[in-house]
Amino acid sequence: MKKIWITAGMIGMTMGAVVSAHAQDSSVTKPMGMQMGGMMKDRMMGGGMPVMVDDRESAGIPEQMKARQKAKMRINLETVQAIIDAIAAGDFDQASKTATEHLTMNKSKEMQMKKICKGVNPDFKAMGKSFHASGAHLAEVLKQGDTKKSLMALSNTMNYCISCHASYRQ
Repeated sequence: MKKIWITAGMIGMTMGAVVSAHAQDSSVTKPMGMQMGGMMKDRMMGGGMPVMVDDRESAGIPEQMKARQKAKMRINLETVQAIIDAIAAGDFDQASKTATEHLTMNKSKEMQMKKICKGVNPDFKAMGKSFHASGAHLAEVLKQGDTKKSLMALSNTMNYCISCHASYRQ
């Protein structure tokens, strides 16, 4: 549990650094992600008690695939942590390798995705493809060994996570 909180803190600090870098560089496009707090809305229940209502759209993931999808998202989060660790250690080759292995879409993953994604919300699928494309871009940027550019590319990839979680639910 402690490792999860440390990881969450590292991601938060990284995202804060990236946002700060974005704010200082006006030529950079602002992050496209939505705030996570925007996915739930307060509604008042009898007695003045707020009730959280989840207004996100269904991702349309078949019941038998939900556990697998959640596991993949956890792997993506662990991958981000490993990439941050590698960047902090100055090991951009390892960071790029990790991004390539876990965040990109290869032929095998694409074929697997076509088989299991029947009935899945098409916009959710499109966002997933964009996420994986951003992972491939991240892997290429990491090869350059530039910390600022790497963190900006990582921020872009993370924005897909944030946008997706803000828009969709299982």
